[in-house]
Amino acid sequence: MVRNTNTKSILSRFYNPILYPFSSRTGKIFNDNRKIGIVVYIVLVTIVVDTMINQNADYLAAQNSSTLGVFLFIMMASICIIGQYFILEYAKAKTREIRTRRPHIGKLHTIVTIIQYLLIAIFIVLISNIVLFQHYSTVSLAVVTAAAYGLNIGLMAIFAQIFFSWYRWNRYSPVVLLYGLSFAAVVVNSSVFLSASLYRFTEKPLDVFPYSKVAFLKPEEGSLLYNLREIYHFSDIAAFVLKWAATVFLLYHYSQKIGRTKYWVLVGIPLAYFLGTFMDDFHIYEPHSELDSFYWYLYSSLNSTAGGIMFGIGFMLGARHFPEKSSIKDYMVISGFGFILFFSAGQSTLAVSPYPPYGFGTMSFFGLSSYLILVGLYCSAISVSEDVELRKHIKKSAQREARFLEGIGSAHMEKELIKRMVVKAKQEQKELTAESGGVKPSITESDVINIVKEVEKEVQKQNERTS
Repeated sequence: MVRNTNTKSILSRFYNPILYPFSSRTGKIFNDNRKIGIVVYIVLVTIVVDTMINQNADYLAAQNSSTLGVFLFIMMASICIIGQYFILEYAKAKTREIRTRRPHIGKLHTIVTIIQYLLIAIFIVLISNIVLFQHYSTVSLAVVTAAAYGLNIGLMAIFAQIFFSWYRWNRYSPVVLLYGLSFAAVVVNSSVFLSASLYRFTEKPLDVFPYSKVAFLKPEEGSLLYNLREIYHFSDIAAFVLKWAATVFLLYHYSQKIGRTKYWVLVGIPLAYFLGTFMDDFHIYEPHSELDSFYWYLYSSLNSTAGGIMFGIGFMLGARHFPEKSSIKDYMVISGFGFILFFSAGQSTLAVSPYPPYGFGTMSFFGLSSYLILVGLYCSAISVSEDVELRKHIKKSAQREARFLEGIGSAHMEKELIKRMVVKAKQEQKELTAESGGVKPSITESDVINIVKEVEKEVQKQNERTS
């Protein structure tokens, strides 16, 4: 949640023999979920600190504009720039095959890449202006806000449409419906935020200096900004609660493993934290002093982060059920990273124009995190549907082959049947991968063996009944 004002190709790689060993090492990093996970968690800590400072920029104006404050901003900016590059390259490596087979995914990746490199370029120019000339242009903040939120709105609109179309085919899946509604709420939420921010930028001076005033303005009741703010807060609540409900449904089977009481406590804490930060909106609690306001905004600035971490962990836990090198595991991990960053990256506003512009690094991840969610969930859903289809094919084929091989010894029959089914499964996997545009089913050889053994038991039972 952005603070409530109610109470107040630069990094392009070229072939170079000297740099080639570095490229080969980083290539391995881009394909390693655990190593990129470390990058994501470092970025998460950075944008959490960035958000807390951004949401309290009026209270920290003197500290932020000091030499130490500028140094901290540059250090955090460097982490965000490097983090964007690594995460973008990771997504590129993991989606290489599907991008070559599905042109629309390839075009989407190209658009995201261009926008992220544009943000990085603006970031570098902005830092240079602060270091060399002790000021920066508010136009750069407006461009970054428009690019990050425009990308998010476009991606979430596409994603909502995909989920609603899936729900029309399967009306018995509440998870699909809830996710679709939540992404539609994000479109409304982000559109309102972008409109209000661009309106605010028109009131700002062209340049911001260390002595420029930082103020979170309170809009007058009944004004355009006031109405936009109200729509923003309610759509923000709707988007979070819908995603929370969908994730609770998705993870409910884990309640049997950890106990229902513990499960509901774990999933309930993020929701309680999030809703608790709206107490001032409903006049349940209002800070009465400047110090109270400072601590309140410090607390409320992270209202979505806890939920994002919960959503991310949910997908990480789901990924553990699949083999290490399976494509669906990669897609679920990508989704998890996306959710972790998405809810943390959408909590800053640049319209207050602090010096230096804390919140810039956080906002630059908003569109990128949306892309990770879209690609990860989209490919996961296709892979799961292919698994279901492939399992049906293998089972039917195994039943036919089992009846054909009944006459020979049972031990040899099982060995021969497994051999035939493994060959057939590999062939069908290739065909399904080609049909789906590069998304691979996650069924392994051990899965095929288990299916064959299940079929053998069924055939034996049928023989016992007829004998």
